[in-house]
Amino acid sequence: MAVQSRRSRLPVRVLLAAGVMALAAAGCASQGVTPGQAVTTGALGSQTVSAPGSATATLPSDAGSTSASTSASTSASTSLPDADTSSSVAPSGQAYKLTDTVTEGGFKIKIHSATMPYNPPAGTFFTPGPTREWLLLDFEVTNVSSQQLMFSTIGAFDMRDSANASYLTSVSADDDLKDKAFQDHDMNPGDTSRGELIFDLSQQASGYRLIFKGNMWQASQTPPSITMGF
Repeated sequence: MAVQSRRSRLPVRVLLAAGVMALAAAGCASQGVTPGQAVTTGALGSQTVSAPGSATATLPSDAGSTSASTSASTSASTSLPDADTSSSVAPSGQAYKLTDTVTEGGFKIKIHSATMPYNPPAGTFFTPGPTREWLLLDFEVTNVSSQQLMFSTIGAFDMRDSANASYLTSVSADDDLKDKAFQDHDMNPGDTSRGELIFDLSQQASGYRLIFKGNMWQASQTPPSITMGF
């Protein structure tokens, strides 16, 4: 029954992602989004990059955007193609390090750790598919606006590689995180929530960066990006 429940949520999440991305693309087209330049970094293999506990300074929030990406990959153990780069463009704002606290779209994000490749525990139903690797992100977000805002991981995060291909989170893999998985929800001013999520990435790609938009409807046209180090 648990397996059936996980699978039943997958089409809904995928349809939601498609709708969000389509709306975002239309919004950016109407505002004349200018494509930016990808940030490329060296690979760290299978290391875990941890942000120190003292990295609490809030960084400038003058960069933000509704993403103009038009394609993404969201597979777990299923066989899905790598991310499409045929028409994948993203506005590029200020680049930050993994240890920085970044503010955008009414939210600030602090990343506690990023682990790649992440290997799920033995006996886990879902595992990375062929040519795929998982990245586990442990993070917290705080609503720094003056109003209640929805924090949606689909709308807030856009993972890009050095070729500018776009990746979303793995719905099935997130289910296996159980109570550690970040739950999308409305957040009041000053609220902070912490959780984990998994990005399903390509083994052939590198130079990953996380474009952070916070609440996508509050963001501007040049979202900041966080260099992942992989």
